[in-house]
Amino acid sequence: MIREVSILNFDGKTIFHKRYGQTNVEDEVFREFIKSLAILVPKLGLDGSIEFMNLKKTRLYYSNSDGIVFTLEADKRDAIPEMKEKLQSLKNSFLKTFQSELTEWDGETLTTFEKFEPIADEITLTYLKIALIGYSGVGKTTILKLLREEELPKEHIPTIGVGIKGVKGAKIGNTSLICWDLAGQERFELTWDKFIRDASLIIIVTDSTLENVVKSRYFVRLINEVEPEANIFSLANKQDLPNALPPEKVAEILEIETHGFVAIDPMNRMKLYELIRKYVMGM
Repeated sequence: MIREVSILNFDGKTIFHKRYGQTNVEDEVFREFIKSLAILVPKLGLDGSIEFMNLKKTRLYYSNSDGIVFTLEADKRDAIPEMKEKLQSLKNSFLKTFQSELTEWDGETLTTFEKFEPIADEITLTYLKIALIGYSGVGKTTILKLLREEELPKEHIPTIGVGIKGVKGAKIGNTSLICWDLAGQERFELTWDKFIRDASLIIIVTDSTLENVVKSRYFVRLINEVEPEANIFSLANKQDLPNALPPEKVAEILEIETHGFVAIDPMNRMKLYELIRKYVMGM
């Protein structure tokens, strides 16, 4: 996920800025850091090349051209060549759009550059991978259908392999959601690590029975080994059934944040969407 774009002059004066998601640094501190970087970059002799530095959970890409410094902050799981390409596109588009305005800019009026926002939004659009993982019959496919506003299934039909679906109209920050519904039958166990790779968010789904929850601790270990930087939470599904463990007990067993859920209730779609937003937008 691209979290921030900034364009500054060599004096550190912000020309354009757009934040798409939270960062793990206070915004005021981050802005001062970007300002200092903009003053430093011209002295690095980049000659228009794009470099990056690693922050705690993100990478900060930077470059300069024609007296302007461009920066882009993105998650570490975002492919480096793709992020460099996007920053290059931002540079080219901005300089082409405002070539004449930049020569006459008084260094103060920023309204001139506001029309760049929709261009930046289009260039920085990314796709965010969400993986639903859990054993067979816990409700993963029903949760995906709920999120996509499709008719909810009346009976359990096992997923074979993996179901990959976009969520039409669902955007978080400047990302479109792509959900991976992983088959939960144990014969597919050897594929689970491959399917969760590069996921920005992994949701462990349980049916809230003691046996299933204890067994699902395996997924927590798998995620910590394969994709430790991913955001993760658990849905204690089927809370409407008798003898369902409360979410607090499921959280205690799995040792991750857990939320009670009833996937067959259409009213829970917004709750699910807001949970996804919380974990994706946060750090």
